[in-house]
Amino acid sequence: MGLAEGSAVIHRNALAPLLDDHGRFTVLAIDHRDSLRVEFNRADPASVPMDVLVRFKLDVIEAFGEHPSAIMLDPELSIDQVLGAGRMPPGVGSLCALEAQGYLDRPDVVNNTLLEGWSPQRAKAVGASAAKLLVLYRPDRGAVTAAQDDLIRSVVDDCAAVDLPLFVEPVPYDIVDVEDREHTVIASAERIAALGPDVVKMPFPSAADHPRRWEAACRRVHEAIGIPWAVLSWGAPFELFVRQTEVACANGCNGFMAGRAIWADSIHAPDRSAHLAEVAIPRFEALVTATRSR
Repeated sequence: MGLAEGSAVIHRNALAPLLDDHGRFTVLAIDHRDSLRVEFNRADPASVPMDVLVRFKLDVIEAFGEHPSAIMLDPELSIDQVLGAGRMPPGVGSLCALEAQGYLDRPDVVNNTLLEGWSPQRAKAVGASAAKLLVLYRPDRGAVTAAQDDLIRSVVDDCAAVDLPLFVEPVPYDIVDVEDREHTVIASAERIAALGPDVVKMPFPSAADHPRRWEAACRRVHEAIGIPWAVLSWGAPFELFVRQTEVACANGCNGFMAGRAIWADSIHAPDRSAHLAEVAIPRFEALVTATRSR
């Protein structure tokens, strides 16, 4: 099963450059900025030089080559350096992140903004295959949720105007328990899907310790949203994320979009190139195999 059953033909055509030969999203995320600085230096993230971050991104992209169906990039550290410099591997699609950063460790920041000077129009102009918008999101926060919805609608309209597919990534916050996580993730996906994006990129919808609960939660997402969706690790240990991806793709999910779960350990490896080849790429291939579980 490739794209979600019932998806409009326009989704299939527009998303084709981002899919692998089996019709799955097997996307390498390297659009990290604030969180990448934290991976390099947890004690003082702001001290990490920009050229160090850019060099790491280029190392990862060079190592992975044509393995991913697409690579997720950012305007600050990789769009010009990869797309603009002609370094994107042939046949690999690209997604451009649109959101501004600066909200890590700031619980007061719950409304997102677009990165200054960036828009779907500019992403299209630089050659991106799609746009991605991350939003901190709970469906139960009244005016805060409504403001996030307004941002999403605006970006949906701007993407439609230039025929650029849009992936929206709702990131839950203030999660109190397993039940709250499941409700928040599923309700967020359903609410956001109704706003008109092409794909929802989301955490695995259940943290319960029971495979049947996992399957039921994935089926609820698939039946509720009616558009393609992909899972991200959201901090899950790698082996757990592989199992989650397998269950999700057997129950309506259309693939994965993952970064740190795959390459974070390579950052401080004594031989980065060897670690990427011997650890990160096999992890990616394990996830690819998990998408073909049914």
